[in-house]
Amino acid sequence: MITTSVVWLLLVISASSLVRGQFPAVCNTEDSLASKTCCPNNCGGARGDCVDVSDAVTQSWNRADPNIVEFLRNGPPGYGWPMDVRYQWPLRVFQNVCQCEEGWGGYDCSDCDFGYIEEGGECVKRSESQLYERKQFSNLSKIQQDEYFRVLQEAKKEDEMVWAVVTEEPMHMNNKDGEPTYKLQNVSTYDMLVVLHFLSAREKDNDDCKNIIKNATHGSEIDFAHEFSGFITWHRYYLLITERELRRVAKRLGISHFALSYWAWNGRDENIFNAKHFGKPTPGSITKGKPVNVTGSLFENGNWPVVCNENYKAFLHDSGNCTKVREVCNIQRNRAQNIRLQRGMLEHDVRLKDTRFLPGNTSIQMALAVNNNNEHDGFRKRLEGYVDLCASNKINCTNVTKSSHDNMHNAVHIYVGGHMRVLGPASNDPVFFLHHANIDRILESWFQYNKLNGNLPPFSVNDNSSDAIQHPGYSEDDYLIPMFPLKTNADMYKTADEFGYKYDELPPMPTETYERCSDPRPTAACLKDGYNPDGYNPDGYNPDSASALYQMASLPFLLVLAYTAHYINFL
Repeated sequence: MITTSVVWLLLVISASSLVRGQFPAVCNTEDSLASKTCCPNNCGGARGDCVDVSDAVTQSWNRADPNIVEFLRNGPPGYGWPMDVRYQWPLRVFQNVCQCEEGWGGYDCSDCDFGYIEEGGECVKRSESQLYERKQFSNLSKIQQDEYFRVLQEAKKEDEMVWAVVTEEPMHMNNKDGEPTYKLQNVSTYDMLVVLHFLSAREKDNDDCKNIIKNATHGSEIDFAHEFSGFITWHRYYLLITERELRRVAKRLGISHFALSYWAWNGRDENIFNAKHFGKPTPGSITKGKPVNVTGSLFENGNWPVVCNENYKAFLHDSGNCTKVREVCNIQRNRAQNIRLQRGMLEHDVRLKDTRFLPGNTSIQMALAVNNNNEHDGFRKRLEGYVDLCASNKINCTNVTKSSHDNMHNAVHIYVGGHMRVLGPASNDPVFFLHHANIDRILESWFQYNKLNGNLPPFSVNDNSSDAIQHPGYSEDDYLIPMFPLKTNADMYKTADEFGYKYDELPPMPTETYERCSDPRPTAACLKDGYNPDGYNPDGYNPDSASALYQMASLPFLLVLAYTAHYINFL
């Protein structure tokens, strides 16, 4: 049974320092809580130091947009929202934490950090032969695929709950020192992962939240993981946490050398969408605008109850009170409701005339073809999907408009649909992690190419047309929110071998550059490549490959299609 407690009265859920949690149980002592100090075992002695991070956190928040800071501190005037646990993360919980020597990691510096392995009592850098290898799921052996799902099943049900997450934020300061107290629940590993992503973007994809926040902050949005340079660093750390925790589960099951897998966006990949593995039906076979429950052995008999569902429920009906939508998740209550996971393109995206497709190789090449990370048309923006990659035009080109959103990363979320379409609860769908491993794989190709040609481009280049750098958590040295142990964007802005893993294959770098489209209007035809279950549509989509389209299509035919796309004003 999942238990609820006050955050400062955490149950000791494991004596092992290998266990990670949003709040480590070993720090649940009267002295630690009174002093806001989480430095167990003296940070391993020579392995680390107990450091006060309040100055660093305060300084970074002082640089942030004061309207967003005030909103997170006190909420919108007149709404009576509870105190946001993300404000000045992690100072509401701990002020003094371990800063580990090189090679050591974890909340008490007792483990080897990502990219290191223990040899003779020391943490040394993993050699090439010691790197974990992330492979395409369809290329795993049958035994490996079955093991992958055993790990997922165990991580979701997990009777030995080793994580605790906030389940209630206080309405006001209510202890003797004027500090807020938070209630939490012990949860399974997989549910914890859903909560992390939910907390990063719980106000997104809801019009009521958008209006409240924009009015209170003079036009801003609140999102700690998307639509800024840290999209790539936040999700890299998120995948590292996911992989580490699933590996811990795998080890308990007697499965060795566990690593995440990726999905290379093959729409006809029956090794992904089948009853034994990631469930049926395939997203492309579902009637647009009518999402359905996912069926299959992983999802039957109440084995996969969705959590943090309020965002999704509100999104389905284009409604939802923001106060309710943004509430922290009560996992115990959510699991008791036994809500089924859904997939399928949502009616909201059908109305926007979004294309249901999986990006092809040319789109990936076009995303990789830029050697900067600026906030207008840089790599992150292309990878995340906010630049139109017109990969099947007569002359392939890029375009950026206010409506550019249904490309690359975003396109796959729209294609899979259902819960994965809505940011907050998206990682309820285990396909989320296959998808983001592929995003990380493309990132790694970009990193490796730029590393061979000198240093990595700057983490972020603000061109003064975006206020993203002013949001808390967005600067290079800001801590990733709401993660623990603490890591910064700079910590994650490195190649995969630095973190102890590699990919079986990386997308090749492009051999050409791609210019801006000559017609920058939102109504201009933008023909995209990849897999589309609906065939050719007003967005200029070709079902399988760009080359096949031009082999079979005459120029007049293409002109008619382009005119049609222009006429219905798809974009």
